[in-house]
Amino acid sequence: MSRPITYQYAQCQRGRIHFAEAGSGEPLLLMHATPRSHRSFRNMLPLLAPHCRAIAIDTPGFGNSDPIPQQITVEDLAGMVIDFMDNQEIERAHLFGLHTGNKIGAAMAVGWPQRISSLIIAGHTHSLIADPHSRDAAIHALSDHYPPHYTEASDGAENIRDWVAAHAETQKLWWQQNLISSNQVEKKDIEYAEARVIDYLLGRHSIRAMYNAIFDFDFNAALAQLEAPTLVLELLTPDEAHHGEQAEKVCSLMKSARATKVKNGDRSSLEKNPQAIVAPLLDFLRCQRN
Repeated sequence: MSRPITYQYAQCQRGRIHFAEAGSGEPLLLMHATPRSHRSFRNMLPLLAPHCRAIAIDTPGFGNSDPIPQQITVEDLAGMVIDFMDNQEIERAHLFGLHTGNKIGAAMAVGWPQRISSLIIAGHTHSLIADPHSRDAAIHALSDHYPPHYTEASDGAENIRDWVAAHAETQKLWWQQNLISSNQVEKKDIEYAEARVIDYLLGRHSIRAMYNAIFDFDFNAALAQLEAPTLVLELLTPDEAHHGEQAEKVCSLMKSARATKVKNGDRSSLEKNPQAIVAPLLDFLRCQRN
């Protein structure tokens, strides 16, 4: 029998944080990529629920959580998630962070080491490139297509430009290539596209602020300071093979880390093939308990 997913708000010091959770026991916080939300974990939560209290938060600025200011740091966001833990009376937690989530998780583990039981740094290769300059360049290649903040005009033209750009982005998300060209379209394909459209519309005003925070964050310095047992979970996709596999290189930056990889782990894996992510995640958590 599947465990039900519940949806709640936590009134934290710096605004409300929305979250979805399932299960009971040791807390596992799940933190998503930009510009997604708890929806990216909706198919993982039922698989995790028999083993832990799995909590998928909407990072501030995204999903149903409160907005963020345009000037914010990864350390600020880490502090907000610690506030969330305080609100929920969570003394210690395991962390799973994907892309943006892995940066916030690293900042939490450095700033509040006594609160973190273990850390799973997950991402496609571009998010894990060990060389910071090459990693920033790879992330820029993916993030630069998002509309900029347009300069204000006396007639408010920037608002309509922003609205037109948002429409163009939602069209790309709505009509994903596989929906147009595949011989067979499954319900999960539609659900995935729908979730991405919803998340983009809810979080689009925070995208630039979040990427600016990521580029300002010294990820490598944080990794070098980590004390918590860490798993680097690299999602391998042919589109990023030119970067070369990075998990072992990232592990070499840390004191206590090991690597594992998911082949053909494309952008949709968490939602369309959640077991491929959940299996190594649970194996790692079991090792921490033994």
